[in-house]
Amino acid sequence: MKRARTFSDEQLARAREVCRGEPRIAALYAVPLGEQGDYHLAALFSATLPWPERLDLEMAMARALGLDSTELIDLRRMSLVFRYNVVRHGTALYVGEPDRLAVFIEQTVARYSAFYPLLEALYWRVETGPLTEELMEAEA
Repeated sequence: MKRARTFSDEQLARAREVCRGEPRIAALYAVPLGEQGDYHLAALFSATLPWPERLDLEMAMARALGLDSTELIDLRRMSLVFRYNVVRHGTALYVGEPDRLAVFIEQTVARYSAFYPLLEALYWRVETGPLTEELMEAEA
């Protein structure tokens, strides 16, 4: 199993400084990528950044962490399951707006709890349902 990439305290301090310089970042999470040993960086933005500013921010974050490049995932634009996994398994690297983050976490957990039985039933039905002709042809 590959070891997870870890960042030094100095790199994390520089990343937090980048976050402090962008007031529209309410929180920044590191989300593990399972077996790969790397992390996604997911940000809760208080407002949508225009693309040029977003790219500048991603480049600044990459420099702070000593990476060639990085992508900041916008949590508000992600699926409910992804957001829930960030809340459950991610590590908060920076919290600039604790109240906004608390509302985001509360809404995510409440929505996930409400839809979890439906999601489970849907996944079970898809996984155990009869094979369609399209699936059988694709496997051949």
